[in-house]
Amino acid sequence: MADFRFNLLTHSPDVLRVISTALGDTPDDKFRTDTDVGKAVKMGAKSNHIICAANDEIEGFIDTVKGNTVNDGYSFGGVRRGGRVEAIVGPSQVAAIVPLDYVVADTQEAAGVKGTAKVKKGAPTRHLWRVINVIGDGLPGSKVILERDE
Repeated sequence: MADFRFNLLTHSPDVLRVISTALGDTPDDKFRTDTDVGKAVKMGAKSNHIICAANDEIEGFIDTVKGNTVNDGYSFGGVRRGGRVEAIVGPSQVAAIVPLDYVVADTQEAAGVKGTAKVKKGAPTRHLWRVINVIGDGLPGSKVILERDE
């Protein structure tokens, strides 16, 4: 009998809920498509999204980065706020992450530095991303598939 595991899906845009946004904490944060797509972000106070710090609730993941700037120099792109995404168990996770665990951000790479979203087990209260599949042992470096729990 074959095993079945949840995985990424191709969704219609209404499921992914991609929104247009300014990217970065300041105009000096320069985002790039090849290095920043997939990083975990949260909403900032300037019609922008910023890379999550450790323990932040994840509001979305960078989906696209465009070449133009907005709002006096901020990078511009899209943030996925729904659907399923792939992330990596971050270095500060101690015990193995398992399916049904809820996650928050672990330390992310800065804008322009190549990296994948890093997560760790947490207790978010508002932006609920849940592990639906673990690829590996669930310890740091393992891949996980997350789904937004609405």
